[in-house]
Amino acid sequence: MNGGVIENFDSVDLVVVGGGPAGLSAAARAAEGGLAVVLIEENHQTGGKLRGQLHQENDGEWWIGWTLANDLLARVERAGVRILTDTVAWAIEPGWVVRATSSRGGDAAEIRTRAVLIATGAVEKPMPVEGWTLPGVFTIGGAQILTNTHRVRPGARSVVVGVDPLSLTIARAMKLGGVDVDSIVLPPVEVPDSDPQSTLKRLGGLSKLAPYFYMRLGGALMAIPGLAAIAARVLPRSLSLWGIPLRLTTRLVRIVGDDRVTGAEVETVRANGDAVPGSRRIISTDSVCLSNGLVPLNDLSASLGLEFVTSDSVGAKVAVHSATGATALPGLFLAGNTVGVESAKVSLKQGEIVAGEILATLGNSPFETRETELGELRQLRAESEFTFEPAIQQGHDEIAALFTQRQEAPLPSQRFAEPAE
Repeated sequence: MNGGVIENFDSVDLVVVGGGPAGLSAAARAAEGGLAVVLIEENHQTGGKLRGQLHQENDGEWWIGWTLANDLLARVERAGVRILTDTVAWAIEPGWVVRATSSRGGDAAEIRTRAVLIATGAVEKPMPVEGWTLPGVFTIGGAQILTNTHRVRPGARSVVVGVDPLSLTIARAMKLGGVDVDSIVLPPVEVPDSDPQSTLKRLGGLSKLAPYFYMRLGGALMAIPGLAAIAARVLPRSLSLWGIPLRLTTRLVRIVGDDRVTGAEVETVRANGDAVPGSRRIISTDSVCLSNGLVPLNDLSASLGLEFVTSDSVGAKVAVHSATGATALPGLFLAGNTVGVESAKVSLKQGEIVAGEILATLGNSPFETRETELGELRQLRAESEFTFEPAIQQGHDEIAALFTQRQEAPLPSQRFAEPAE
């Protein structure tokens, strides 16, 4: 890996922007297929959030992201990929030119390439609440990095706010790391769909994470129309997940403290989210971890004028692209969480698929297994331990169909002129 000053490149086949699961798997397959590949990663290490992932799967085996990230890195290095860490790609120009700068100094460099893959992943959505700027407040992703990557506890005692795949898995990792996780509670009222009834509906997509059979069955039943509303009215105040209280009728009001976190003020809520009068109380804690979900990081693709659509099924606004990651701009591809937030397993497969498409597009080898691999991707989504959006496959299918439609009748904004020499 190279973390220092970078130089200009004139004969590259593919530049991959983003060294997470999708970017690494794509870079490896493309290089193994004979392409000259440069991978750009803004952090000091490749692997992305994969390095901070630690959870137990349905078969009892542990998913250890750190080990998997190292295995991917070794594969990429064996394939001959040029890896630029501590480097930010800040502009992409049709033609293709990628402009990048090393955080360790030096002038901006330009990399001329035949194709570009944007695999920049996703970012956390903020959760503004009174007291959220106090020392001791973390996003759940920040707590994940501290706990799983650096082996540092975010606090001796913690309250986790938000019920989603990240909050549940990272709360468990924190507990395994020695943190006294007081509870997982609902977000403040300002966060949309944070009432008990809406939360129960989302739990259907997380049921495979539950430690007990009755919880997995109950989570799956939440998908039945109307059942979540009934369950919310008879819901117990607390459920136990790996010894951590999951309080689905308790909501954060504010974070308490003067110069650091000393507590979290919460209140009891009814099924529809209305507060129970006189129920406010303070939980003593030295850290609060806020989890409000993820959104695709698509600033680079947006700068290129791609058409974006908002998909309720995908749960995000994403660029129109094909099932194999191609865009309306020849030579520009997308993969991973930048086209919809999913598990690392799905991102890994997306990277493999888009690399197959790139190899075919650049004429190195035909993509004879395209349909087979797309079927494997669908199966991975169906079997995923968790999902942020239960209907995400439907969303991807709709976007792919829209891409095909646009290719037959492209929008004026999708017609790009080649940059002047």
